[in-house]
Amino acid sequence: MKKFVSILLVILMIISIVGCGKNDKLDVDNNTENQDNSKNQSEKSDESKKEEEDPFLTGEKPEINILTYYTGYNMEEQPSYKVVEDMTGYKVKWFNLPQENADEKLLLEIAGGSSYDLLMRMSPNQTNQLYVQNALLDLKPYLDKYGENIYSAVSERSLNALTDDKGMIYALPHEAFDGPQPGGKPYGVLKGGIGFNTSYLEELNKDIPKTLDEFYDVLKAYTDKTGKPALTQSANAWNNVILAAFGMGDPTWYDIDGEYVHRIRHPRIIDYLSFMQKLYKEGILDNDFPVNTVASAKEKFTNGITLAYPVMFWDADGIYSAFASAGIDTKMEVATFLAPDSSTSPTVYIRQGILNTTCIPKTSKNPEHAMIWFNTISDIDNFEKIYLGEKDISYEIKDGGYYPIFPAFNDYTNSDKFTGIIPSGKAFEMWQARARKTEAMAEMYDQMNSRVEEYEIVNYYENYAASLEAVQKNQMALNTMVNDFLIKAIVDGGDPKTAIDNIIAEWEKTGGNDYEKAMKTWYKENKEKFD
Repeated sequence: MKKFVSILLVILMIISIVGCGKNDKLDVDNNTENQDNSKNQSEKSDESKKEEEDPFLTGEKPEINILTYYTGYNMEEQPSYKVVEDMTGYKVKWFNLPQENADEKLLLEIAGGSSYDLLMRMSPNQTNQLYVQNALLDLKPYLDKYGENIYSAVSERSLNALTDDKGMIYALPHEAFDGPQPGGKPYGVLKGGIGFNTSYLEELNKDIPKTLDEFYDVLKAYTDKTGKPALTQSANAWNNVILAAFGMGDPTWYDIDGEYVHRIRHPRIIDYLSFMQKLYKEGILDNDFPVNTVASAKEKFTNGITLAYPVMFWDADGIYSAFASAGIDTKMEVATFLAPDSSTSPTVYIRQGILNTTCIPKTSKNPEHAMIWFNTISDIDNFEKIYLGEKDISYEIKDGGYYPIFPAFNDYTNSDKFTGIIPSGKAFEMWQARARKTEAMAEMYDQMNSRVEEYEIVNYYENYAASLEAVQKNQMALNTMVNDFLIKAIVDGGDPKTAIDNIIAEWEKTGGNDYEKAMKTWYKENKEKFD
């Protein structure tokens, strides 16, 4: 019995100890949880307190000086100026670069110590020149503190392109929004093509061409019937609508079996040249095209001489006004990028890249306020209000698309100059309201995109290489040289392969090799980052 009692006491003691241990553990857990909650509350409180104590966020807002590109109008007289002022609480003094010699003026201004707080929508080349001269602030500290909206908006590849090897972010990217991001709706990506006089098409009993053969047939039918050139254009050897039928288009560089190739070396460039020579020789292509300006070529189309002329949808109102002045009652429809044949899908290339940049010079007196201001206009809701106005007053959304409401939308003609940065896919959606700013533009834009689902969409990224030294040094001169030589080859009508070989030889002698080497290296290092 004593033994039994002893064992029972031991068991009770063990249970008591375990129970105490559990209670102690619960108490510890509860205390820990309470401590964590207190810590979180404390951190939130500290964060809120920190924000309240930040004089740049809560103190007096100074007037900000902003320099932007030439606009041809007074920025402070635009309706959007007041919208942004009310939204941000900042008064802004706007300055513009001149139309001529803008780069030189910019460099002189900054070197002279002009105290602009923000350089907005500079060209990548201008920004690179300022960076090389050590004239720009590192934006990373300001972004980390005040740039939440901006960080959410820009793509990693764009930000990386403006970050040096020491981690300095020297500019903010305004990315192209020529189309949707991968997986987005393609409607709206087609913006230009070759405009056709529909009255002449009806007389020929022809439809808008979709393939290269259809294109040639309708042009030839017009020239055979009238003895006039069917197609006119300015002195540009690269007709991108026609190039599409030969595997090219808007880009200058193409991935051919894993190799980055300039279009002058493209496998189909000889075929393209041969086709253009044929149009010229047969009088289908305006024989004055080597000396045509945009204005003189447009005049031949709007005076009723030619059947077709390259256009963008925003040309619609000007062309219809010119038709009316010439006493011509007709409409225009547009042939978009041509397919090689009826069994092959046409291709549209969508530019991805950096169009402009915004940066802060070292001479800025208010860099923190400049970043706070720019971050505020980079909020998506704020961007929409600046860009389009008030929903159901100046714009509306129908079937997922943005449409302007007139006359209220007239106040937003130049509003895009006042906007910050939002994700490019969202900007593309909003932009479509601006694409419909007039009835004629809207009609042409919708006509061009009526069969966009038939197109294969390919993104291209060569604009991200614009800051390379070899590109800046050689690209412009090489483009001019190739264009001049190609026009000469079209007119001369000689052996197309010999002509291309000669152009390539000259291209290589005048900086082409350095340019090509830089682009190939860049593409090899970056192509896996692209969609």
